[in-house]
Amino acid sequence: MLDHHALIHEQIVAKLAQAVADVQRVLSGGSVKPDNVKGLMALSDVDGALVVGASLEADSCLKLVHHDRL
Repeated sequence: MLDHHALIHEQIVAKLAQAVADVQRVLSGGSVKPDNVKGLMALSDVDGALVVGASLEADSCLKLVHHDRL
């Protein structure tokens, strides 16, 4: 899995400052689903997820919310 989030973090450091990158939050917003949320949340530069379609079904939404328990 390509870690585009790390690239975003690197660009914040390069264009602004490390201090800004340390407090800036990066969300994953592309096709976050129960089967990939655990891997996305394990990436060091991902602070959260913007979930749309997968949150529309209760079972799927619960799996996303409790990804750390799966």
